[in-house]
Amino acid sequence: MRVSKGMIMGVFAVIMVSLAGCEEEEKGVADSVETGIVEELHQVDETVVDEYWSQPIDSEICQTVGECRDVGDANGSEYFTSFSGDLKQTNNMSYLNVQAVEDESVLAFAANDKDDEKSITARFELIEDEFVLTKGEEARVFNGIADIVRALYDRDKVNLQILEFQKDVYPNVNTYEGKLVLPSNLVQHWLQSYTVAVLFHEYGHMLTWNKADLVNSYTCPADQFHLKLYWECYNADSYMNLYYQAFLKEYEEQWLDAGNKTVEERMAFYEKNKDSFVSTYATVNPYEDIAESFAFFMLTPYNDSPDTVAEEKVNFFYQFPELVEYRAFVLKELKDRKDEMWSFY
Repeated sequence: MRVSKGMIMGVFAVIMVSLAGCEEEEKGVADSVETGIVEELHQVDETVVDEYWSQPIDSEICQTVGECRDVGDANGSEYFTSFSGDLKQTNNMSYLNVQAVEDESVLAFAANDKDDEKSITARFELIEDEFVLTKGEEARVFNGIADIVRALYDRDKVNLQILEFQKDVYPNVNTYEGKLVLPSNLVQHWLQSYTVAVLFHEYGHMLTWNKADLVNSYTCPADQFHLKLYWECYNADSYMNLYYQAFLKEYEEQWLDAGNKTVEERMAFYEKNKDSFVSTYATVNPYEDIAESFAFFMLTPYNDSPDTVAEEKVNFFYQFPELVEYRAFVLKELKDRKDEMWSFY
């Protein structure tokens, strides 16, 4: 079940059009009717929302969707401030330069290196539900990150087979190969809370850029998200398509097709639309937008009164009981780790 305030407000709009046609002498009656309708629709809206949060859920840590939401908030409350600070690092304008045409950083060169075997510092592969080092060197930080990724990534929802640490790379995922890649020379200097923020941005990619949710095709139905650059047509009920239908369908095709490749193009789009995105980096393309919104959903408290499109994007994920329950599990696991080990990994 998904809460749809748009449907309720759509009915309200039709009623208001009818009221607009009333004669002036009936205005007093119309005003009275309008007031009654608004109150009634508000009650209906609240009822629908209450029913959703009361919906039972099969979980060991919470019994209803609303309880899962609250369990997540309770367990994350101690760490939301630090997570929010880490998430806001992607609000730096330099993120418009990431893998743009003008990007001359060593990280960009590494991303274009076809022989990435030489840059691998450590590779872990999932064998019998455990990450096993199959290439490269042992390091405490690599082992720790491998452990937390194994614990927190729900492999029923995402394809994860390999965790690699490579020198001088941007964090990235290959959802077709089930590979997560992190920069070996940078993770050693990251705060653990920042590492967690990066991990859930990348998990957001794996969750929403999922080969089970799309078909590779030159064509796509008009009501489904089609990333022509990769010939990806997303299923109607996929997270990516539903997010597109809710927030992205009015944007120009070049941006929707991840076609803003220069800093100038990205800057122009950012200046025009920045208030509708959770971060600067989210304005780069649809993939980064949904991954950034997902990371904010996971690592910030629930907002029951969103005032902006950016805040509505974060709340988008609360309409999926399985994700609300997953958020509760993750935040509880992070708190338990801190309580037991004084660290996340």
